[in-house]
Formats: sequence, C-alpha cells, structure tokens
Amino acid sequence: MNIVVCMKQILDPEVPARDFRIDAARREAERGSASLVTNIFCENALETALQSGGNITALTYGPESAEDTLRKALAMKANAAAHVAGEGGHPLHVAQVLAAAIRKLGPFDLILTGRESGDWGAGQTGALLAEELGLPCVSFADKIEVMNDGGWQMADGKASDSSAIRHPPSAIRVRRQTDAGFETVEAQPPLVVTITNAEHNVPRIPKVRDVMMAHKQPLTRFTVDELGVAPADYYEIVELAIPQKETRCELLDVDGLAQRIAEITAAL
Repeated sequence: MNIVVCMKQILDPEVPARDFRIDAARREAERGSASLVTNIFCENALETALQSGGNITALTYGPESAEDTLRKALAMKANAAAHVAGEGGHPLHVAQVLAAAIRKLGPFDLILTGRESGDWGAGQTGALLAEELGLPCVSFADKIEVMNDGGWQMADGKASDSSAIRHPPSAIRVRRQTDAGFETVEAQPPLVVTITNAEHNVPRIPKVRDVMMAHKQPLTRFTVDELGVAPADYYEIVELAIPQKETRCELLDVDGLAQRIAEITAAL
C-alpha cells in the first residue's frame, strides 16, 4: 500500500503573545517572531500512516526551511520525502500544487492530510486536494483499517512491520469524528483522508540515530514552475492586525445608591 502524507511547516502556535508580530506589508505573521515547527495535525496524519503500514512518502510545499519537516518525517520512519519549493498561499493554490506533485510521485492508495493547520486554521486543503485529484474525501478521521487477503488490519502501532498490508488494499475503513459521536465509512482506494488528533495517534518521538540517518537521505525536489501550476488567487487578504485590548476606568463621584445605579446605567 502506497501512502502520501501532506505536511506543513508553521510558526509555533505556542509563541508568547508578546513575541508575536504582524508584517503589515506582506499581511502575514512575521517570520523570526517564533520558531518554525511541523503542524501538529500533520504529525497526527503521519503517525496514522505509520501505524497503517505500507510505503509512506512525506510531501510538503513551502520555503527551504520546510526541509526540516521532511527530515523529521524521515526520522519518524517515512520511506521517502518530496519538497515543492515555494511560498505556500491560500488553500486552493496549495491543493493544486500538492495535487500536481502527487501526480508526479504516484500512484497512491491513500493520501492523508491534517484536519487543519495551526496557523490559519482554514481546514480546506484536504477537501480541495481531493477535488483536484477527483477522489473521495473523508474528513476528521482518527482511525484507519485496511482490508487485504487476511481481513481487516487495524492501525495499532505495529502494523508498519507487517508485510500483510504492504500490498494494495481492496478497501479502507475510516472512523471519523462528528458532533454527535463517530461514523464509520468504508471506501475503495484511492481516497483522501484528513486526520484529527486522538490519544492513539500521538506522534512518536524519533530516536537520535534515526534523526541522524534522516539527514543523509535524499529528497525529491520540485518547483512550482516545473509542476506547471499557475497562481490561483481566489481571495485576497486586505488587512491583518493584532487585536488591541484597551481598558478604561472611570470613577463615579456620586452619593446615594439610586444615583449610582442611574449613573452606571447611563455609562453602560
């Protein structure tokens, strides 16, 4: 089974508010105001892929610094990694770039993304990617089972060592979270699944030796021009600012409860 996991590098969402700044000219968060990290939901997706087993390719679209995200994926035991160099934009453009890269890398049985990114939080890329590839999409999944000759194989943290599910699956069963509980969906591959966080897909911590080995592995590299993807600006950010909180205190110098109530009511 071939799996591609789409990953994104973002500014650390845990940055203290005092250190967070906006680049007014570029209308984006200022680089350098926080460290760069891999989006946690993308790591949940990678962990789910590793538990499901198969041949896993990590894919990212971003600047040169995004290579760190791929190196971490390789250290976590992804089999290969591909980097599309460029500045990621809005979700539609990102989905078009990722779809073009997947067509170059494919074929794949399963494409995983995080449910949303920790910076903009739009949660649109997975569904748009499925539309670009003409595939079904299951969102907010937290568990995947694969059907093969031996029956259903559940992602349990040990499946990546089993050769039984390294062959193309005949069906994939996905459990997804809803407002009312859980739904179970069965589909034939290929399909796109967006992964949410759960207690059983907490990202593993790579070993030091694996981190060192990951930096020696080759990466497949593309540019947006090589993929033939034109900009698709379907919306524009006209202004981006940090909310300002102001506190103003006014003391009422009046006598009597009734007059105080009247003054406070008038002020409100």
